[in-house]
Amino acid sequence: MVDILSDAQREAEQICNRGIEAAEEADLPGAHKLFQQAFEKDPASAKVLSWYGFTTGMVDRKVQKGMEYCRKAIESQIPDALFYRNIGVLYLQQHNKRAAIGAFAKGLQIDKGNRAILKEWKALGFRRKQLVSFLDRDHWLNKTIGKFTWWLKYRGKKPT
Repeated sequence: MVDILSDAQREAEQICNRGIEAAEEADLPGAHKLFQQAFEKDPASAKVLSWYGFTTGMVDRKVQKGMEYCRKAIESQIPDALFYRNIGVLYLQQHNKRAAIGAFAKGLQIDKGNRAILKEWKALGFRRKQLVSFLDRDHWLNKTIGKFTWWLKYRGKKPT
């Protein structure tokens, strides 16, 4: 099936792509203005909804409103991993780490090598599994063995 885009939809797509470039260069206020323009031209575009929602939460600090836009984009059934990354970051803004992990995991199911999601995933800082499972994580034996195995793995090098 071939989708025929109107001039407004095509223009919104171009503006949205410029906004994504600005967001990747860490210019979120500038990107938000571009996404706002794209949203005015094509409020039904899932891509525009997701990115406009992301910047609404990050720039305007209206996280709940931003999440509504992101959910609409996800409900469009368009398989885009960045839709899940955008809503995952907004979950983190609400201090909802569990929901963010779920969103990132769904995004990685779509695109296993997505750098933006992998960067967010790594920034979450997961703990390693405790080595002696029947003892508490804070038990001195688990701590000592954990420090020793970490040292063996990195031997003075900083982990990347």
